[in-house]
Amino acid sequence: MSLINGDKSRANRTRKQNIQRRLRTQALLQAQAAKTKPAGVRKQAKSAVHPEPVAS
Repeated sequence: MSLINGDKSRANRTRKQNIQRRLRTQALLQAQAAKTKPAGVRKQAKSAVHPEPVAS
């Protein structure tokens, strides 16, 4: 390790790891959000099946 430049190789490696971790996390969250959207749409469609009260 140089006294002037510091530990550039380790810092660069950890920086790249952090960037990749953020990208994986974002991709995972976006995939999860895309999965849950159709489920919410189906739930709303089910509740709109009988908009009128059923007479006995």
